[in-house]
Amino acid sequence: MARQRLKTLLAADRTDCPPEMIEMVKEELAGAVSRYMEIDAGGIEIQIRETAASCGGRAPALYAHIPILNIGNKGTF
Repeated sequence: MARQRLKTLLAADRTDCPPEMIEMVKEELAGAVSRYMEIDAGGIEIQIRETAASCGGRAPALYAHIPILNIGNKGTF
């Protein structure tokens, strides 16, 4: 638990995004993805990084690591 909090704080610090907002994004992602497959919500990791934008500049991008436990139990594929 402490490790996850530290990761969240580091991500917030690097992106000027409040830790509360990062946690809300994680919860929203978990809710959306879990409607279609079984996931390990405690194992979700998100990062906000600066990447090359299509207009030639730089833009933030959200990267998510969401461990999937089972795909076949929910939704239709």
